[in-house]
Amino acid sequence: MIILALRPCFALLAGFILFLFPLASSAQQTIFNVPSADVAQWREIFLQHESQFRPWDPGAFWGGTHYVSLGVGANTEIDATLFNTSAPASNNISLGIGFKTVLPLLSQEFPKQELKLTVGQLVPIGLEGNDIGSWTYGHLSFKLPKVNTRLTAGVSYGTRQIFGRDAVAFIGGIEQPITERFSLIADYYSGTHALGFLILGASLALDHDLSLYLGYQIPNNARCGRAGLVFEVAKHIRF
Repeated sequence: MIILALRPCFALLAGFILFLFPLASSAQQTIFNVPSADVAQWREIFLQHESQFRPWDPGAFWGGTHYVSLGVGANTEIDATLFNTSAPASNNISLGIGFKTVLPLLSQEFPKQELKLTVGQLVPIGLEGNDIGSWTYGHLSFKLPKVNTRLTAGVSYGTRQIFGRDAVAFIGGIEQPITERFSLIADYYSGTHALGFLILGASLALDHDLSLYLGYQIPNNARCGRAGLVFEVAKHIRF
Protein backbone atom coordinates (compact mmCIF):
# COMPACT_ATOMS: atom_id res chain seq x y z
CA MET A 1 0.00 0.00 0.00
CA ILE A 2 2.76 2.46 0.92
CA ILE A 3 4.70 1.72 -2.27
CA LEU A 4 1.60 2.53 -4.33
CA ALA A 5 1.21 5.78 -2.43
CA LEU A 6 4.84 6.67 -3.09
CA ARG A 7 4.61 6.32 -6.88
CA PRO A 8 3.12 9.78 -7.52
CA CYS A 9 5.78 11.30 -5.26
CA PHE A 10 8.66 9.70 -7.15
CA ALA A 11 7.01 10.69 -10.43
CA LEU A 12 6.98 14.29 -9.22
CA LEU A 13 10.66 14.01 -8.23
CA ALA A 14 11.55 12.59 -11.66
CA GLY A 15 9.77 15.49 -13.35
CA PHE A 16 11.64 17.96 -11.17
CA ILE A 17 14.99 16.45 -12.15
CA LEU A 18 14.10 16.43 -15.85
CA PHE A 19 13.19 20.11 -15.52
CA LEU A 20 16.56 20.93 -13.99
CA PHE A 21 18.85 19.27 -16.52
CA PRO A 22 18.05 21.45 -19.55
CA LEU A 23 18.83 24.68 -17.65
CA ALA A 24 22.13 26.39 -18.40
CA SER A 25 29.08 29.02 -7.78
CA SER A 26 28.25 25.60 -7.03
CA ALA A 27 27.38 26.07 -3.40
CA GLN A 28 24.64 24.44 -1.38
CA GLN A 29 22.08 26.23 0.75
CA THR A 30 21.75 23.36 3.23
CA ILE A 31 24.19 20.65 4.27
CA PHE A 32 21.31 18.19 4.39
CA ASN A 33 18.76 19.81 6.71
CA VAL A 34 21.00 22.28 8.55
CA PRO A 35 21.27 25.61 6.67
CA SER A 36 24.76 26.00 5.29
CA ALA A 37 27.07 29.01 5.24
CA ASP A 38 26.39 29.44 1.51
CA VAL A 39 23.93 31.95 0.09
CA ALA A 40 22.51 32.58 -3.38
CA GLN A 41 24.42 35.33 -5.15
CA TRP A 42 22.95 38.49 -6.66
CA ARG A 43 20.71 37.64 -9.65
CA GLU A 44 20.88 33.93 -8.90
CA ILE A 45 18.04 31.50 -8.22
CA PHE A 46 18.72 28.32 -6.29
CA LEU A 47 16.33 25.34 -6.52
CA GLN A 48 16.53 22.26 -4.32
CA HIS A 49 14.40 19.19 -3.79
CA GLU A 50 14.93 16.78 -0.89
CA SER A 51 13.35 13.36 -0.48
CA GLN A 52 13.61 11.40 2.75
CA PHE A 53 12.34 7.89 2.15
CA ARG A 54 12.27 4.33 3.35
CA PRO A 55 11.15 1.98 0.55
CA TRP A 56 11.29 -1.12 2.73
CA ASP A 57 8.92 -2.40 5.44
CA PRO A 58 8.18 -2.02 8.25
CA GLY A 59 7.41 1.68 8.23
CA ALA A 60 7.95 2.57 4.58
CA PHE A 61 7.49 6.30 3.94
CA TRP A 62 8.35 9.25 1.72
CA GLY A 63 8.75 12.87 2.79
CA GLY A 64 9.63 15.81 0.59
CA THR A 65 10.93 19.35 1.06
CA HIS A 66 10.97 21.79 -1.87
CA TYR A 67 13.12 24.92 -1.70
CA VAL A 68 13.77 28.02 -3.79
CA SER A 69 15.91 31.05 -2.96
CA LEU A 70 16.69 34.32 -4.71
CA GLY A 71 19.93 36.18 -4.14
CA VAL A 72 19.26 39.86 -3.40
CA GLY A 73 22.81 41.00 -2.67
CA ALA A 74 24.59 41.92 0.57
CA ASN A 75 25.17 38.20 1.28
CA THR A 76 21.42 37.72 1.64
CA GLU A 77 18.82 35.51 -0.02
CA ILE A 78 15.02 35.42 0.11
CA ASP A 79 13.69 31.90 0.67
CA ALA A 80 10.47 29.97 0.08
CA THR A 81 10.17 26.36 1.27
CA LEU A 82 7.33 23.85 1.09
CA PHE A 83 7.57 21.49 4.08
CA ASN A 84 6.04 18.15 5.07
CA THR A 85 4.65 16.79 1.81
CA SER A 86 4.64 13.07 2.48
CA ALA A 87 3.16 9.60 2.14
CA PRO A 88 1.56 8.68 4.47
CA ALA A 89 0.20 12.23 4.70
CA SER A 90 1.68 14.43 7.44
CA ASN A 91 -1.43 16.65 7.70
CA ASN A 92 1.10 19.41 8.41
CA ILE A 93 2.06 20.86 5.02
CA SER A 94 3.48 24.37 5.49
CA LEU A 95 4.86 27.08 3.23
CA GLY A 96 7.77 28.99 4.75
CA ILE A 97 8.80 32.49 3.63
CA GLY A 98 11.94 34.13 4.97
CA PHE A 99 15.59 35.03 4.50
CA LYS A 100 19.13 33.93 5.23
CA THR A 101 22.15 36.23 5.65
CA VAL A 102 25.80 35.20 5.84
CA LEU A 103 28.26 37.61 7.50
CA PRO A 104 32.00 37.06 6.95
CA LEU A 105 34.02 37.60 10.14
CA LEU A 106 37.72 38.51 10.50
CA SER A 107 38.20 37.91 6.78
CA GLN A 108 41.38 39.98 6.63
CA GLU A 109 42.94 38.52 9.78
CA PHE A 110 42.07 34.87 8.99
CA PRO A 111 41.22 34.60 5.27
CA LYS A 112 41.88 30.86 4.98
CA GLN A 113 39.55 30.00 7.86
CA GLU A 114 36.51 31.63 6.16
CA LEU A 115 34.86 32.37 9.50
CA LYS A 116 31.15 33.15 8.97
CA LEU A 117 28.08 33.97 11.02
CA THR A 118 24.87 32.71 9.41
CA VAL A 119 21.45 33.88 10.58
CA GLY A 120 18.02 33.12 9.19
CA GLN A 121 14.33 33.60 9.85
CA LEU A 122 11.41 31.76 8.27
CA VAL A 123 7.67 32.23 8.79
CA PRO A 124 5.91 28.90 8.09
CA ILE A 125 2.26 29.24 7.12
CA GLY A 126 0.21 26.12 7.79
CA LEU A 127 -1.67 25.05 4.65
CA GLU A 128 -3.80 22.48 6.45
CA GLY A 129 -5.27 24.60 9.23
CA ASN A 130 -2.11 24.73 11.34
CA ASP A 131 -1.85 28.51 11.78
CA ILE A 132 1.40 30.48 11.41
CA GLY A 133 4.66 29.70 13.18
CA SER A 134 8.31 30.68 13.23
CA TRP A 135 11.78 29.28 12.62
CA THR A 136 14.87 31.18 13.75
CA TYR A 137 18.42 29.86 13.48
CA GLY A 138 21.99 31.03 13.72
CA HIS A 139 25.41 29.38 13.56
CA LEU A 140 29.12 29.94 13.24
CA SER A 141 31.24 28.10 10.72
CA PHE A 142 34.88 28.00 9.72
CA LYS A 143 37.31 25.97 7.62
CA LEU A 144 40.37 24.09 8.78
CA PRO A 145 43.28 25.23 6.59
CA LYS A 146 45.01 22.73 4.30
CA VAL A 147 42.32 20.03 4.64
CA ASN A 148 39.49 22.57 3.96
CA THR A 149 37.08 20.88 6.37
CA ARG A 150 34.16 23.19 7.14
CA LEU A 151 32.73 22.88 10.66
CA THR A 152 29.36 24.39 11.61
CA ALA A 153 27.67 24.74 15.00
CA GLY A 154 24.72 26.79 16.23
CA VAL A 155 21.17 26.80 17.53
CA SER A 156 17.68 26.53 16.03
CA TYR A 157 14.22 27.34 17.39
CA GLY A 158 11.16 26.34 15.39
CA THR A 159 7.47 25.67 15.84
CA ARG A 160 5.21 22.74 15.03
CA GLN A 161 4.51 23.86 11.44
CA ILE A 162 8.00 22.55 10.56
CA PHE A 163 9.19 20.47 13.49
CA GLY A 164 5.92 18.83 14.57
CA ARG A 165 6.27 20.53 17.97
CA ASP A 166 7.93 23.67 19.33
CA ALA A 167 11.60 22.73 19.59
CA VAL A 168 14.98 24.23 20.48
CA ALA A 169 17.91 22.30 19.01
CA PHE A 170 21.65 22.35 18.66
CA ILE A 171 22.55 22.21 14.97
CA GLY A 172 25.89 21.14 13.55
CA GLY A 173 27.55 20.02 10.37
CA ILE A 174 30.75 18.82 8.73
CA GLU A 175 31.71 19.24 5.06
CA GLN A 176 34.89 17.54 3.87
CA PRO A 177 35.95 18.00 0.22
CA ILE A 178 37.62 14.91 -1.24
CA THR A 179 37.97 16.19 -4.80
CA GLU A 180 36.81 19.37 -6.54
CA ARG A 181 33.42 17.74 -7.16
CA PHE A 182 32.97 15.16 -4.41
CA SER A 183 32.56 15.81 -0.67
CA LEU A 184 31.64 13.84 2.43
CA ILE A 185 29.01 15.68 4.49
CA ALA A 186 27.01 15.22 7.68
CA ASP A 187 24.60 17.28 9.74
CA TYR A 188 22.66 16.95 12.99
CA TYR A 189 19.70 18.37 14.92
CA SER A 190 19.51 17.50 18.62
CA GLY A 191 16.24 16.80 20.40
CA THR A 192 12.96 15.01 19.80
CA HIS A 193 11.10 16.48 16.83
CA ALA A 194 10.56 15.90 13.11
CA LEU A 195 14.12 16.96 12.20
CA GLY A 196 15.84 15.12 15.06
CA PHE A 197 18.30 13.14 12.94
CA LEU A 198 21.97 12.59 12.26
CA ILE A 199 22.41 12.41 8.48
CA LEU A 200 25.62 11.00 6.99
CA GLY A 201 26.34 11.12 3.26
CA ALA A 202 28.06 12.71 0.31
CA SER A 203 27.60 15.34 -2.38
CA LEU A 204 28.59 15.26 -6.04
CA ALA A 205 28.76 18.29 -8.35
CA LEU A 206 27.81 17.08 -11.82
CA ASP A 207 28.77 20.47 -13.25
CA HIS A 208 29.20 24.03 -12.03
CA ASP A 209 25.47 24.49 -11.38
CA LEU A 210 23.97 21.04 -10.69
CA SER A 211 24.65 18.85 -7.63
CA LEU A 212 23.33 15.61 -6.15
CA TYR A 213 23.34 14.53 -2.49
CA LEU A 214 22.79 11.09 -1.00
CA GLY A 215 22.70 10.20 2.68
CA TYR A 216 21.32 7.98 5.41
CA GLN A 217 19.35 9.41 8.32
CA ILE A 218 19.54 8.05 11.87
CA PRO A 219 16.82 9.26 14.27
CA ASN A 220 17.72 10.51 17.74
CA ASN A 221 14.98 8.26 19.08
CA ALA A 222 11.85 6.44 17.87
CA ARG A 223 9.65 9.51 18.37
CA CYS A 224 11.66 11.50 15.81
CA GLY A 225 10.86 9.10 12.98
CA ARG A 226 12.46 6.19 11.19
CA ALA A 227 15.84 5.55 9.64
CA GLY A 228 15.92 5.92 5.88
CA LEU A 229 17.61 7.36 2.82
CA VAL A 230 17.99 11.02 1.91
CA PHE A 231 18.30 12.26 -1.68
CA GLU A 232 18.68 15.84 -2.88
CA VAL A 233 19.08 17.53 -6.24
CA ALA A 234 20.10 21.20 -6.38
CA LYS A 235 20.38 23.67 -9.25
CA HIS A 236 21.72 27.22 -9.59
CA ILE A 237 20.24 29.47 -12.29
CA ARG A 238 21.70 32.85 -13.15
CA PHE A 239 19.82 35.57 -15.03
